[in-house]
Amino acid sequence: MIRTSCRQVIELAGSQTGSGLEVMVPSNPKTGMAGSSVLLPCTFSFEFKEAKPHLLFVRWMFAGKVLLMFSNKEVTSYGRATLNTQAAMNGDASLLLSDLKVEDEGTYSCSVDYNGEIVGKEVVLRVEASPSVKVTRSSSKAGDKIHLECLVEGFYPKEIKVTWHRNGESIKHNVIMGEPVRDGNGTYDVNSTLIVNPDNITKDDVAECRVEHASLGRPIEEFFVMTQIGRRRNSFTLVAVSAAIVFIVMALCRGVYWALCRRLKSKSTTSDEESVIPAGEPEAEPSKCPKMGKIIVPPLINGTTARLQCTISGYSPGNLNVSWLWMKPGSSQLLPVSPSENKTATVEVTRHQDKSYTCTACLTIDVSVIGKHSACYICQVEHPTLGKPLQKKTGKLHVKGIPVINVMQATKNKTTYLSAVIEGIYPNAVTITWSRTKDEKYVNYRETDIKNKSSANRDGTFTINSRCKDKQSRDKKSKYFKVTVIHTSLESPIERTILREEGVYHLLTESGKMVLPAAPLM
Repeated sequence: MIRTSCRQVIELAGSQTGSGLEVMVPSNPKTGMAGSSVLLPCTFSFEFKEAKPHLLFVRWMFAGKVLLMFSNKEVTSYGRATLNTQAAMNGDASLLLSDLKVEDEGTYSCSVDYNGEIVGKEVVLRVEASPSVKVTRSSSKAGDKIHLECLVEGFYPKEIKVTWHRNGESIKHNVIMGEPVRDGNGTYDVNSTLIVNPDNITKDDVAECRVEHASLGRPIEEFFVMTQIGRRRNSFTLVAVSAAIVFIVMALCRGVYWALCRRLKSKSTTSDEESVIPAGEPEAEPSKCPKMGKIIVPPLINGTTARLQCTISGYSPGNLNVSWLWMKPGSSQLLPVSPSENKTATVEVTRHQDKSYTCTACLTIDVSVIGKHSACYICQVEHPTLGKPLQKKTGKLHVKGIPVINVMQATKNKTTYLSAVIEGIYPNAVTITWSRTKDEKYVNYRETDIKNKSSANRDGTFTINSRCKDKQSRDKKSKYFKVTVIHTSLESPIERTILREEGVYHLLTESGKMVLPAAPLM
């Protein structure tokens, strides 16, 4: 016996006598940047005397779903995953995942099947996204304080360190650090505020926001020159004192008051830097009508939770009222959403530099076929600028049940039947195909050779019992069987492969094979 690469295996022909299959993956997690591509390594080799390339099958899976399959020199991909076929023929089944997203983070399974022997290994992927940093000045209702906002956006993972420095020295006080907020793409945003007293600003005074994150080779440093703010504040204070003197004079002599007013008006029409608003008199917020976006509805899977999201933007003042309503299936009556019905409403409000607001309203619901399928949800908004409330509707919701499949065997009159119990289906429309190997290819059973029986479950989903007969169950020759399930809730079909070897039936899995359990014939 010798060990060689898959290149040599492909070039040989004959019968397999033993493979000694080995799969190698890195022990440490791989890291990729959001928006880029990453290669997940997976190589394989085995011992042999002679081998056949058509007996080789490679499959990559993530989160219980098939991403990619390689068989007989052909690749079938169900997403943003690709594989180099030439490299795979040489024993390199590494997966290239493009346009990385935060949701791609997790554990990936690489399994190699050669002539019924299956070996699988797992590769862990970590996704990172670098933050963008911007420092801006925002107005403050406190009047005599200046707020510097450090806006840190688009980072992942959540852990981040934001610090303020003034003229190179770290600042611990007068800093307000917000909590990271997750965006729809999975990344996070966070704000850090430095409160500055203008009276303490000196010449060439500089504030620095420093951001440290796992995705960065070195910290991001964003600077803001505060000297100009101090000059404006001093001018601001002098004008406020002059105004106080004018009012004292007004109380003494009305005639002198008007004279002084005309003089002050002529002198203060133009400022060296900008117009000055009297101290202590806050600027009124403009009135702007809110604009509602569509309600974002994620895939609704029976037995899970889902978050409906509606964004209301561009409104001012900030006193906005958001409420959720719903219509039960088959009803046209609007009902208020109640927390006792396993529904939770939350809002997140952001104030922008132009003094407008954005509100993200979310409603989290428990998803079930009974009571939720064909239901409709409404987000309603009330605001002082509106004559009547604004509304957005979801339309009728469509709940899906993802099938769960279990395969087994049953014997009657010395004949073996292969059976698949498929549970949790909704809607009931499903395609079930049975096939077996013939002349080293899979051939489908005729529909008349397959028996399907459907039954309803208490949760509104369905269960289907499907079976076919192995007419050569007494044959000792090795044979493969496959059951395939196609359903609207699945991104890719579910497949289960069964091996009959020396008269014993085995279920092939990512970790190897197991004896197919027996059950009564249904």
